[in-house]
Amino acid sequence: MRLVINVATPDPRLSAVRALNRVLPGKGDGESLREVLRDFPLQGSDGGQMRDICFGVCRHLRPLNHWLNQQLSKPLKASAQPVRLALLAGLYELWFSDRPAHAIVNAYPQLCRKLKAPWAAGLSNAVLRKASQITIEQAVADAPANIQLSLPDWLFKRWQKDWPDDADAMARANLQTPPFTLRVNRQQQQRADALTALGEGARAGSVAPYSIYLQPARPVFQLPGFEQGALSVQDEAAQLPAELLQAPANGRILDACAAPGGKTGQLREKFPATDLTALELEGKRLARIRENLARLGTDVTLLQGDASDPQSWWDGTPFDAILLDAPCSATGILRRQPDVKWHRKASDIAALVDLQARMLDALWPLLNPGGMLVYATCSVLRDENDHQVRDFLQRQPQARDVTPRPEGATMVDAGWQLFPEQHGPDGFYLACLRKESGARLSS
Repeated sequence: MRLVINVATPDPRLSAVRALNRVLPGKGDGESLREVLRDFPLQGSDGGQMRDICFGVCRHLRPLNHWLNQQLSKPLKASAQPVRLALLAGLYELWFSDRPAHAIVNAYPQLCRKLKAPWAAGLSNAVLRKASQITIEQAVADAPANIQLSLPDWLFKRWQKDWPDDADAMARANLQTPPFTLRVNRQQQQRADALTALGEGARAGSVAPYSIYLQPARPVFQLPGFEQGALSVQDEAAQLPAELLQAPANGRILDACAAPGGKTGQLREKFPATDLTALELEGKRLARIRENLARLGTDVTLLQGDASDPQSWWDGTPFDAILLDAPCSATGILRRQPDVKWHRKASDIAALVDLQARMLDALWPLLNPGGMLVYATCSVLRDENDHQVRDFLQRQPQARDVTPRPEGATMVDAGWQLFPEQHGPDGFYLACLRKESGARLSS
């Protein structure tokens, strides 16, 4: 007699709600969506559906919540947050996915029962049936712009203040699924050869010389040469800091705030003979750098330390080039990390600006005269970007902004500001700062 063991297949919708309940718990800060998803290793179409729901609810949270609240005769209790998230997930699937409406409407009452909330099955059925008769545009037609664009009030006001002509377009770009972008390892192949190997759906980026866009996205293990380090996943704008950094072929380079190691690997590919040091504050994040470099078949000097306090880790030997990918608000990559919109607070910005300034001031004396420091953030807030660098240039008279800005780039006080583009790079900022040769090195 053959023994048959039934192994229940994980429900991707239930997994999505459980993940979202850790990311958006309804009582303040939650966990990072990227980190939470590591605990839900669903593969194939189930994994794709779960991740789509998680990212989609985070991206469109405000309009979904707005319409749902209008349908409730009384507010849901805080303890019913999983039910709210299930309803939001159903609304997202109805309005933003191509899954059959009848299947979605029928699935969520049963999901409420799995959540041990059978009382919500009828509510789910009623709400989702009503939603299936309208579009998202009809659902929020009378809502203010910040609700339609799914932004916190403070952030939308900040964007309107910083970029009055670009705020709406930025917000709309951040509601789109981000493109899948690769970096070609120049030590292993030319970009033209990589494009040929990737085939249909691959196109060259226009800003970074080793960037490739691939549509539709593919699992990395299907990319030719990925496991051998021939390709890395990296946004096109994020490739610019290492690409624009200048250093002697045998010089000494510091990659500060280096985790997870994408730019570290790129620096090694560009400068194979340099003495390259990667600095990171947390030991766990240092391990991520080590793992990423191992796939590329290379290593660098890894240091654990605080970029704003060099005396705790610096050996006294100056660097010929420094890349500071500074901690920031991540407001330029909300399409990739949409949960950040709901975790970040207006009060966080001043502390980040202060930390960035302290890091710049602390690292600048470590740079050889004639050397270059590239400051970068994945932010679109001017206080973190061109205003930060403008103030730094006023404090450091020997520093010069030598950032190459393409024709048509947004005019800013210093550096180069990029905005998120639907089929292009993320929102990003960088400034190339040269230390004049007459400057004296501080110790």
